[in-house]
Amino acid sequence: MSVPSLQVAAPEPSRESGPATTSQPPEGAASAEFLRFFGDDDPANPAHTELVAIARRLAPRTGTTQNAPVPARTGKPLPLRNPLGPPMSPETIVARVGTLASLPNIYFQVDKAINHPTSSTARIGTILSYDQALCARLLRIANSAFYGFARRVEGIEDAVRIIGTRQLHDLVLATVVLSQFKGIDSHLVGMKSFWRHSLACSIAARSIARQRRETNVERFFVAGLLHDIGSLAMYQLLPERSQLALERHRESDKPLDETERAVFGCDHAAVGAALMTSWTLPPFYRDSTANHHSSGSRGHTPATAIVHLADLLVQTLDLGSNGEQRLSRISPDVLERVGLQPGTLDAVADEVLSLLGEIQNLFLGDDKTGSEYWVSSARIPRGSSPPGCEPDRGRR
Repeated sequence: MSVPSLQVAAPEPSRESGPATTSQPPEGAASAEFLRFFGDDDPANPAHTELVAIARRLAPRTGTTQNAPVPARTGKPLPLRNPLGPPMSPETIVARVGTLASLPNIYFQVDKAINHPTSSTARIGTILSYDQALCARLLRIANSAFYGFARRVEGIEDAVRIIGTRQLHDLVLATVVLSQFKGIDSHLVGMKSFWRHSLACSIAARSIARQRRETNVERFFVAGLLHDIGSLAMYQLLPERSQLALERHRESDKPLDETERAVFGCDHAAVGAALMTSWTLPPFYRDSTANHHSSGSRGHTPATAIVHLADLLVQTLDLGSNGEQRLSRISPDVLERVGLQPGTLDAVADEVLSLLGEIQNLFLGDDKTGSEYWVSSARIPRGSSPPGCEPDRGRR
């Protein structure tokens, strides 16, 4: 998604009349594209007011994303019939995606060990050590500014003790999910842009949760990472329908989730929630995914409101996209449900911008590693382990 420039472009100097002159727009004037992205002013919604103020202050610092020109509003109602087939339920889409979106076995082994009443840090460390690339990446993350520990984490068992078993569980989930959904058509979404948006949302959700003094803020990091995962299932399984939903979204003033419901019979939030259920993840992840665009029939909980607000903030900052071209609908009570003090979102936005580059390198790799999700196996001799990842054979 690209947040349009706030300022109206100055006209070209006239070539037919005397000296070249330019007329500057009034200071603070917003371009038509900017107004279209954020919609009309809504003084009754303080979240909208704060987000627009943040965009005015920070959006120029985030750079721009090259997207197709934004068309004018049409106001046309969506067609009642989908030309590409009958409606589909979220569960049907997830079932048809099948093993293409299955989590790797290492996650379920770690999950089982952490939830076993007699498990130990040594046992969890041993399981992790058998996936050398995952182990090495976890150690890189543990020793990064993301955690900011006072001393270096020397090994995977050390990481289990310092980070905590539940937090490490969530970090493993965040790491392995990035290896899913290969081969998405780049005409639908760029994967680098998609994961940039998701990771930025992870940082924002974790930061907001920390401001609220939530326990286990790492689960909010994972919730931010997963919130748009349903889009990838839809893009992978039904690219033609996905293209139609995106075109209708871009050519009208309709939100993407509304055009998805017209084309698929459900939206990416519902598909993502069904995917969380198929992965047997805790209800926390299902609920935060299902309600990241709306409050649902029962209204937002503080936890779902955090992910909703984090997503809105990252859209405002123009940090990647799942295909959406304008700010999503804002729940009118989101700031009240989250309970943030005025101005807190400014600090969260600054933290997202300061951490995103490092977090992308940690989770996705960088240009030097070919943007691979995993450490190159060529660096690790077969049968050996990266430093700190050796299984402790003496303790079982």
